[in-house]
Amino acid sequence: MKRILYGLGIAGLGITWLLAVAASAEDIDQLDVCLTCHDLEEQLKGATPHPPARDGECTACHNPHVSRFAGLLQERPGPLCLKCHDELKEELAGEYLHGPVAQGRCAECHEPHGGQHEWLLKASGIDLCATCHSQVTAWLGMEFQHNPFRREKCNICHQPHGSSHHALGNRPTQEACLLCHRNMEKLRPAHGGYWMEKANCIYCHDPHSSSRPGLFSGTLHPPFEDGDCELCHVSAESGEPFALNEVESDLCAGCHEDKVESVRDAPFPHVSLGEGGCTACHDPHAGVDTQMRGPTMEVCLTCHDPGGSSSGEEGRYTTHAEDLDCQTCHNPHGGSEPRLLNEDPIALCSGCHEHQHAITHPMGENTRDPRNGQPMSCLSCHGIHDAPYPKYMHMAGDRDLCLSCHTDLARRP
Repeated sequence: MKRILYGLGIAGLGITWLLAVAASAEDIDQLDVCLTCHDLEEQLKGATPHPPARDGECTACHNPHVSRFAGLLQERPGPLCLKCHDELKEELAGEYLHGPVAQGRCAECHEPHGGQHEWLLKASGIDLCATCHSQVTAWLGMEFQHNPFRREKCNICHQPHGSSHHALGNRPTQEACLLCHRNMEKLRPAHGGYWMEKANCIYCHDPHSSSRPGLFSGTLHPPFEDGDCELCHVSAESGEPFALNEVESDLCAGCHEDKVESVRDAPFPHVSLGEGGCTACHDPHAGVDTQMRGPTMEVCLTCHDPGGSSSGEEGRYTTHAEDLDCQTCHNPHGGSEPRLLNEDPIALCSGCHEHQHAITHPMGENTRDPRNGQPMSCLSCHGIHDAPYPKYMHMAGDRDLCLSCHTDLARRP
């Protein structure tokens, strides 16, 4: 009986101690404890503190003891932030996601504890965008700037996290433009009498800045520059504004017959001629250099996205090397080689990798790839873009890649 009473007494003391600890834990000033080691006072004194940090609720985001995530976070940054920021879920449901958002890198734009700028941004509007979008610097140096861009109000046109519209637009392009440019009595005469309600404004105008009045892009198509719209389009009074006089490829061939015919005759033509036509890549009004809709790589990645934000895959490369353009290796209209390569893969790669090809694996017509029966080439082992392993290897080069062909050398049970 004494042992039982003694045991009950010990248990009672233990329960009392646990209750006391629990009660004292509630009284702990988390922020005061954390600041003994973590120097966050300057961030917390900023104009915009993060509410959990401001209110001393450190454990809302961090585990005080151990975690599977960097910074002792309770969860990965993206899902962790969404536990409070429900208002972002609709934005994130769109087809297009901002690169850092897609990868859960919220802290790339936002201060996690507090800062000087609205929405906990690490820098003011346009300065923050310029940290990733290097073209912003060039836009700032141009004489004519779109009013929202000049005022550094990117969010007037763009959603910062995600959108259902191209380029993270707040709404379809023409709808966004007509919110401000709604005076048709001025718009129609300035556009040859054509109805502009359904026009895609960025076909002619740069939405950020330009060296030309009217925000026209850098290179104007001669008929457009001369105001000769009816050379390509039916009359503005026809009731079919912007309809073409004939099939697009035939229309372009009227002036660019050599280019159009080279695509038609190529064993491997660029598929855009059959689907999107010439205007899939070229702007018929105002474009970049050879009437491109934008910088070459940007245009190519609108369809080909190896490693861009929409792929969601790690270890992929947008381009083969930083100083190369897509056209270094590919013919944009088509040619005699698969994948629109400018020449045979062995000859093409040897142009830069001369030393490697002096000591390479046997290749050519006399060495066949046992996996597909095709001649061995550089592309049998290396990828141009989608290469998850070092040296652009399709598989791990120390074993798996070799054994995919040399199966007789693999260990058998």
